[in-house]
Formats: sequence, C-alpha cells, structure tokens
Amino acid sequence: MMDADWSFRTDDSNARYLVPSDEVRLPVEKAAKELREAMESCRRAAVDLGAVIRASSQAGYGTGWILEAAGLDSADLERVLRGEELF
Repeated sequence: MMDADWSFRTDDSNARYLVPSDEVRLPVEKAAKELREAMESCRRAAVDLGAVIRASSQAGYGTGWILEAAGLDSADLERVLRGEELF
C-alpha cells in the first residue's frame, strides 16, 4: 500500500503536502524519464520497421522470410502489411 502524499486527516488545520527528499524522488523521476525515452525510441523503431516491411513485401520475394527476419508473428505481420502500426 502506498503512503499518502498528504499529512492530514479531515479538518486538520496543519495539513501540508509531503514531498519526498531528493534521495527518494530523483531516482524515480530519472527512471520514469528513461522509460519514456525508451518507449519513444521503441515506437519510432516500430514505425520504421513497419515501413521497411511494407516496402520489402513488394520486392517479389513473398513475406515468409520477413517473419523470420523481423521476429514477428503472422498476426503482427498481417497488421503491418495492412498499414497498421506495431506499437
């Protein structure tokens, strides 16, 4: 269970917002920023992969090899070939 951010009960005239110390707060903020950046990078890579797959599928070699090369399952490949995004 998470601790409350507020140090009060109903009708507490001494209520104040509790901000964790930098020692506690900064690692969480840093990890959250790293996750956001990684997710954005992943999204861009998925968009790029989709574009390359669509172009490669038109090269006349079929699509079976794309499953292995891209590490996708057939449902994901079908989605990409329809123009949908992976991410």
